[in-house]
Amino acid sequence: MQKLADDFCDNSDTNYMSVKGEDTERLESRPQAAAYKKHNLYAQSGQTTGFDQLGADKGSEYVGMRFYKRPVFSIGSAGDPGFNELRIPNVVGPHHKLPSEWLPGAKTVICFFLPFEERIVESNKKDPEIPSLEWVMTRVDGQQHILALGGYIRDKLIEEGYQAVTPQLDDAFVMHPGPQFEDGIPGYSSNWSERHVGYVTGLGTFGLSTNFISKAGCAGRLISIVTNWDITPDEKDYKDRLGYCNQCRACIKKCYGNAYTEEGKDHALCGKQIGKVCADLRPRYGCGKCQSGIPCEYTPQMPK
Repeated sequence: MQKLADDFCDNSDTNYMSVKGEDTERLESRPQAAAYKKHNLYAQSGQTTGFDQLGADKGSEYVGMRFYKRPVFSIGSAGDPGFNELRIPNVVGPHHKLPSEWLPGAKTVICFFLPFEERIVESNKKDPEIPSLEWVMTRVDGQQHILALGGYIRDKLIEEGYQAVTPQLDDAFVMHPGPQFEDGIPGYSSNWSERHVGYVTGLGTFGLSTNFISKAGCAGRLISIVTNWDITPDEKDYKDRLGYCNQCRACIKKCYGNAYTEEGKDHALCGKQIGKVCADLRPRYGCGKCQSGIPCEYTPQMPK
């Protein structure tokens, strides 16, 4: 599994910034094209001007830029009681699907964390408020690679005779990045929270800012696959939701929009800040100030 993921991340062109003007042709030829557009903030809100031509503002210094390092992953049991706990209100909620609702007979959930390349993380430290272009490119253009990896591992499992579903690529997947409430799913939520799935499967825990801190730090993204492959799950090396967080508060202090307190995240304030700083970057967006320039950016910080 690790070799499959490593080779794909090293060799797939989705993990590298394309040349100017190539984005539309590349994207439309991918099986994940519809999911890619559906998952992006400005595409969801109808502000799609230029979305199919992300390369229009691309300088030569970004062409070929790699988005993600090789991933880390965890193998969890689809029957882990933690999945039922995600349905509790104020955890995720009753709208969160169980693995068996994505795939009847599910046995295993495999969760991948893709760490950002150091160039991406380091670039985002230069300005305390405005995200770097490298960061927002990875957030938007790099989403193609996350989805491609999820589809690739799913298909490899199917080739081996197993059933497999990648929720983010499934038509039933719903994510609301804004305050809208529809389909029984509240705003700023989804029916398959990758952060929470990572926690249940043993890949990492949360920080005070609700960031996901993986075994490779917090600067990165997640995707998971549900399958009927029956394999022994990994043992968790943490006991609670802050197991990889030393509660230093660095992530809270880094938020220029004051969206975080020890009580959690104010999604509206976070969204307002992203809208403000990314007004000139559309259709790209992102922030990541709470994921870069902090002690756990590259490695967990265990409580003392």
